[in-house]
Amino acid sequence: MKDKALLLLYITFLIWASSMHSVESLLAILLLLLVLLALLPVKTREKLRVLKRTFLSVFLFSLFVPLPYFAVGLLTDENRLDYLLMINARTFAMTMSTFMFLETANLFKALDFSKNLSLLLVLVSSHALSYARVLKEFADAFKSRSPSRRMKKEDTKHYLIRVLSYFFDKSKETSEDIYTAMKSRGFYHD
Repeated sequence: MKDKALLLLYITFLIWASSMHSVESLLAILLLLLVLLALLPVKTREKLRVLKRTFLSVFLFSLFVPLPYFAVGLLTDENRLDYLLMINARTFAMTMSTFMFLETANLFKALDFSKNLSLLLVLVSSHALSYARVLKEFADAFKSRSPSRRMKKEDTKHYLIRVLSYFFDKSKETSEDIYTAMKSRGFYHD
């Protein structure tokens, strides 16, 4: 029951935070989230991991979405600083709440009210775990074939291209297999 209540609270918070447009309100929400993170009944290492993941995710998002929009605004003499601050504060709040939710709630228990959602979660998590295992095997193979500490730039580039193409092909093949299997079991009604 605790997990379902946390899920409902989390979804409500996401809807509420996504409707906020005031930078001051979003900064107050961030302060509240930081206090909640400090009060979470988890180890300090997990709290730091939540912060680290949040900063990394928001940094990558900012690099590709609001920062280019802001840069274009500078070129066209438009002041888009409020937008940049608002979207980053909102993203930070939503991302941090997501990682806090995943740290405190059991997603399998939270979604056990729906057979379809539970099945979807099992499929997604099993594929994520198998992809993580394959990625580790790729990294181990690359390290074992590159005994020197300094790897050539073209070797690293070739490795990354091969890994990305493998995962793209594998995910396409897997999604087609899952679609066919679920359709044959009646989950899709075209």
